[in-house]
Amino acid sequence: AYAKHAQVLGQEDPEVYAFIHEALDFVTRPDPTVNELFEMNMRCGECSVKVLALLDQANTSTYGHPEPTEVRWGHKPGKCILVSGHDLADLEKLLQQTEGKGINVYTHGEMLPALGYPGLKKYPHLVGHYGGAWMKQRREFSQFPGAILMTTNCIQEPREDYKGRIFTCGLVAWPGVTHIADQNFDAVIESALEAEGFTDESEEKKLMVGFGHNAVLGVADTVIDAVKTGAIKHFFLIGGCD
Repeated sequence: AYAKHAQVLGQEDPEVYAFIHEALDFVTRPDPTVNELFEMNMRCGECSVKVLALLDQANTSTYGHPEPTEVRWGHKPGKCILVSGHDLADLEKLLQQTEGKGINVYTHGEMLPALGYPGLKKYPHLVGHYGGAWMKQRREFSQFPGAILMTTNCIQEPREDYKGRIFTCGLVAWPGVTHIADQNFDAVIESALEAEGFTDESEEKKLMVGFGHNAVLGVADTVIDAVKTGAIKHFFLIGGCD
C-alpha cells in the first residue's frame, strides 16, 4: 500500500517491486528452514524501510513537511464527508472537488496526520478529525450522518445502515460497496449532499498533530537538554499505520 502511495506521487524503486515478487514466491515454498525464514523476515524489514523513505519523499515533496498543528476533534453543523485510510492523493482530489460546495471534510483513523501537511491543511473545509481508531469504524460510521470515503486501509464489513453511503477507492474494496477507480468523487459528493449532515456542534476538543521528523529534529538540541535536566523523563513510542 505504501509503495502504491509513493508511486502515485512519482516516487518508486524497481528493487521494491522485485523484492515483492521474490517474497511472494518464497511463501509458496513448502519447507523453508528457520534460518531462511529469519533471513527473509529481515529483508522484509529492510524493504519496508526503503518504501517508507520513498513515501516520506513523495509526501513531503508534494505537500510540504508536517508542521505542529492544533486540530478540531469532533464535528460542527453542516453536510459532511468522512475520509479514512492513508492515501493523501485521494484526500487532496476530494478536497479539490468539494471546494465551494458547502461540505465539511473530516479525517478518520490513519488519515489524522494529513491535517499537519501545509499542502492539505490549507483547505478551509478540511475542518478536523472525527472518531478514533480504525477498529471502531462500524460504530462510528453508523453515527456519522454523511458520506464516507475509504481510501487504502483496513475496511470492516459495512453495516446495512451505512452501506449505501460508504465508498472505496485505491487498494481497498468490499462486495456491494461502490468503488471509485478514477478519483471522480461526484457520487461521494452527491451522497453527502443528500444525507442529513450534522445539526449540532460537538464539545470543543483539540488534538496536536504534525510532529514529523523534520519538526522533531529541528528542536533536537532543546529536547536533548530537557532530557539531561530531567524535564523529560519518558518517551512513548506509538507504532501503527499512521
